[in-house]
Amino acid sequence: MSRITLKQLEIFVTIVECGNFTEAGRRLYLAQSTVSSHISALEEALRVQLFRRESKRSIELTADGKRVYQYAKDVVTKCGALESSIEGAVRRELVIGASTAPSKSLLPRHVLAFCQQHPECCCVVRGGDSEHIQQMVLDGDVQLGFVGSTDNRQALTYERVARDRLVLIAPNTPRFARLKEQGVLGCDLLGEPMVFRDQGSGTQKMIDNYLSDRDIDAKKLQVRYYASDPEMLQELVALGAGVSILSALSVQEQVRAGKLITFELEEQPVSRNIYMVFRKKGALSELAKAFAELVRRAGT
Repeated sequence: MSRITLKQLEIFVTIVECGNFTEAGRRLYLAQSTVSSHISALEEALRVQLFRRESKRSIELTADGKRVYQYAKDVVTKCGALESSIEGAVRRELVIGASTAPSKSLLPRHVLAFCQQHPECCCVVRGGDSEHIQQMVLDGDVQLGFVGSTDNRQALTYERVARDRLVLIAPNTPRFARLKEQGVLGCDLLGEPMVFRDQGSGTQKMIDNYLSDRDIDAKKLQVRYYASDPEMLQELVALGAGVSILSALSVQEQVRAGKLITFELEEQPVSRNIYMVFRKKGALSELAKAFAELVRRAGT
């Protein structure tokens, strides 16, 4: 068993995922002869045949090869996670991801408090929509993610860390100011021209659920614009392009600046959760554990 090397397993996994030896060699910057040599050595060490070599252009795993791949993939993934964890610990760098609402409202105070407690640590916050952040956690690009919706991915753990609500936003004009004074609800303004987020957004998923619960056909709404950038969306609304539905936390700055007005969608606020997300398998670094605990304490 001592003859098996991590390099052999890495090359084997890459071949399986690329579909052929040539592409694997390109990805690993190795000559095809070197790739073949490592696979031969692995087969000799395990005393099994891994591939059916019926074609030079494509490969097919044997039954033994499929079984070995499951173990090899796990070993390579865990070694990569170990390397990242040690590298992060040495550099004292914590990389986290956050979608729009938590990055604007939840994380700034937590990041500041954490860095004050750990002055040797550099905190890196990467942004994206909720779907993107969850994928970054799965891929190991970030250890902790903060999102406004879940895709219920089985490999991830979701912890509720805060509450938010959906509100209808409108430009701060005399007309909308009067409507707000009259107690008009956001649901009464859904006939206005609208601006929506794109489909990867956790907020947009919540909006779609809300409309579905009210038996409102989104296709019949006057959606004039779709914007992937929430800052651009808010600016479009402020300029009079239409109204929109967004997270109350994400629009606080524009409301305080007097550019937007918010309306509760219903008599009872339409609430949603903000989640902290991390992988079920694979240990968090000490810095990530400390940050997660700080967030948990702040929510209690």
